[in-house]
Parts: sequence; structure tokens; C-alpha cells
Amino acid sequence: MTALLDKIGRVGTATLTTQLMQNHGLFNASIRGVAPVNPKSCRFAGPAYTLRYLPLREDLLPRQHLDHPDNRMRPAVESMPAGAVLMLDGNGRRDVGMLGGNLAMRLKQRGIAGVVTDGGMRDLAEIAAMELPMFAGGPAPPPSFAKLMIVDGQCPVAVGGVTVFPGDIVVGDGEGVVVVPAGLAEEVAEGGLAQDHIEGYIHRRLAHGEALPGLYPPSAETTEAYRRWVDAGEPDDF
Repeated sequence: MTALLDKIGRVGTATLTTQLMQNHGLFNASIRGVAPVNPKSCRFAGPAYTLRYLPLREDLLPRQHLDHPDNRMRPAVESMPAGAVLMLDGNGRRDVGMLGGNLAMRLKQRGIAGVVTDGGMRDLAEIAAMELPMFAGGPAPPPSFAKLMIVDGQCPVAVGGVTVFPGDIVVGDGEGVVVVPAGLAEEVAEGGLAQDHIEGYIHRRLAHGEALPGLYPPSAETTEAYRRWVDAGEPDDF
């Protein structure tokens, strides 16, 4: 898993969406309506750990408090494995904050790779300062239990219009968050690294003033020129 996460974590989210669309027919993998809390600290890759929420039913409000014996958040925070990405199904509600600074700090200290929610987030400045990679729908001072309740964990959820299964590989960077099915992650990582490399070559040629036709998308001739360039040790000139 470590080697896979290292590879896929070096692939841009834009490239990942291309790989998923072109090679696997998956067009709905990019989480919508979220932005990084700290754009300077937003890159991560890890397996999804999911929490599912529903609209609050008031008779069940007490168990949403962290000190209630039936609360689901506290045991989840203390048991999710280091390196996981916490995926919070916030029902798209941006009027409540799914987490706050103290829970975020505990997640950071436990080695969680990142947090993604289509809901709001509390204590944004505090969380930004701790450099825990996090994407959310925006700021929201009220706590989540003002409108929502946790009903399940480690189950399929919907976050930002994307279905997420526990163990799916979630990748985030400055452009957004992409969910890669676990069974496809190795192939997508390899294909993504290869795509990024040839596109880097093309970008360099474009920067030298070459025109698009035949260069991008790469023709057979361009692909062969790329292979010769790689074999030659990737020199600065072409």
C-alpha cells in the first residue's frame, strides 16, 4: 500500500480524472463543491475511511455529543488507521461545521492523511495553521449536530456527488479531490505517471514555440520522438 500511495500521490488529480475516463469509463470521480482549507497544505493520498450522516432527528440528539456513550465520532477518531482519509458525508450542508479545531488536531496527531467533506467546517483559521490537509464546502460556525447526526461508519457514502466506498483511494491536490476505486488504483497510478511524463515533454516543446497539431494530442511520430528523448536521457534540447 505504501508504494501505491507514493505513486498515485505523485499524479495530479486532473490526470487521474483523465485516466479514469479514458481507460475505465468512470466520469464521476471528482468531488464537487469543496475547496482546500489551506491551499499550501492540501496534497494527500490515502484509503477512504467513511462516516455517514443523516438529517438530525431531535430525539437522537444526545448521542451526537462526544461525551455520550453511544457517540460514533469519538471511537471513529480514535480507531481509524494512520494514513487514512476521513470522508464525511455532510449531505451537502454548508450551514453546519462537520469538525472543529480540537477534533482536527487529534486527527493530525493520529497521522490521518486528510479530511474531505461536502459540508461546512468550523475553526478554519485554526485548522489551516495546523496544516492538516482538508477540503470542505466552506466556513460554518454551528456544530454538525445542529442539523445532522452520524448514523454509520465504514459504509458507502456520497461526498460531493461522488460515491465513496471504504478503502477507495482518495487523492487531493490544489485542483481538487478525486476518488479512485481500490481495484483500479495500481493501473491508474501507473498510467497517470506515464501520462504526466509525456505531457511534461510536450509542454517543454510547446514552450519552445512548437504548434499543437501532431504534438498534442501526441501523434505516433511525437510518441516515437518522446521515446527517443527518454532513451537519450531526457536532454534539454530536442
